[in-house]
Amino acid sequence: MALGAYSLVMFKIFKKINLYLCILLTLFFSFTPAKVFGLDYGFYSSNDILYYDPNGCAKSDGSSNLTGNDNLEKILRYYVGKGLTLAQASGIAGNFQQESGFEPLKIEGGDVVDNSYTPVDGEGYGIAQWTFSERQVPLMDLAKSTNRQYGDLSLQLDFSWQELNSNRSGALVSLKEATTPEDAAYVFHRDFEGSNDSEEFVKSVRGGNAKAIYDEYQSTIQDGSGSSSNSSASCNAESGKASDFINGFAIYDQYDSQWADKPYGGSATIAESGCGPSAMAMIVTALTGQAVTPLDTATYGAANGTTANDGADGSNWNIQTVIGEHWGLKSTQIGASVNEINTALQGGALIITSGSGAAPFTAGGHYIVIRAVTAEGKWLIGDSNGSKGTENSKTEWDPETILNGMAKGNVWAVTK
Repeated sequence: MALGAYSLVMFKIFKKINLYLCILLTLFFSFTPAKVFGLDYGFYSSNDILYYDPNGCAKSDGSSNLTGNDNLEKILRYYVGKGLTLAQASGIAGNFQQESGFEPLKIEGGDVVDNSYTPVDGEGYGIAQWTFSERQVPLMDLAKSTNRQYGDLSLQLDFSWQELNSNRSGALVSLKEATTPEDAAYVFHRDFEGSNDSEEFVKSVRGGNAKAIYDEYQSTIQDGSGSSSNSSASCNAESGKASDFINGFAIYDQYDSQWADKPYGGSATIAESGCGPSAMAMIVTALTGQAVTPLDTATYGAANGTTANDGADGSNWNIQTVIGEHWGLKSTQIGASVNEINTALQGGALIITSGSGAAPFTAGGHYIVIRAVTAEGKWLIGDSNGSKGTENSKTEWDPETILNGMAKGNVWAVTK
């Protein structure tokens, strides 16, 4: 074996050892909140580098976006901000009053814990008293993916809304049919809470709570008002209505030779870590009519704080705001639900989001654009991940496939 070949082999072995050491160190420090999520690993995954930090994110505590004088008012305004009526929101609150007294740090038995507490399987926790691991674990996963504490009220409200739009969707359907706070309290208990309370007790106590809450707030909280920690879309998507950008949408490839080797920060190239700026280049080009390339967005973004670890770890979760505002666009955080995303698309928005796992995401994490919803309810995307991205961008996706890999706290509607 020639000396040069031997050195090359040793270099590759040493490189792999360093990679494993890096992963071990990352796991060791995994209890320290990391900075970012939504990394660009099309390059890394194609080279069998599958590192991914699920704690990495740049989303701040969402509780500052809740409005109200106390937890009850914040809860009501949150759900009214999601498009529910005050009567329906009061039905939910009537249940939460019975479960926890609106205290997100309450555990079964009545004790109030601190934020160092970890929910225990078989013991109720939080405003809804989630009791078993099948519901507690997704709550904790959402906390980690959005860098929030388990006892954060905004986290627990977001998680309840996530459940209502996924495995508890039947409860949301029934809830939206309720016209009185008493009926709303009854169906929310039946389809969401499911305690051992008798039907008579539910109607009397939980329904009574809901009616009293409704009577107290009906003059101050109007239907269609309120605020939500991660959504501005309170209307329903129109079934069967296709959105813009089904055709005539420019798909940028981060591996294009025009910019693949250009820097994104000081530690990476656009090919290696540029899916975030590539996604924003697609959005800016589509919404402004200007031919803005990944090189343009990467250069501006890197100079204005969008890179994580100087680009080595991809993009911060501020990328849509920083780059969008520079080109005159507005970014609004929305919920990770089919209805909210379709509503935004049908209103002329484009969606930027990140995620990890199966296509169209990658094992390490990847940004994409959700550019359109078809009349049949399928999603079209813009994916910069080389030849795979080209094929992904031609595919009509089942929304649930994308939602399954999506980082639930990093969904943004970008508009003119």
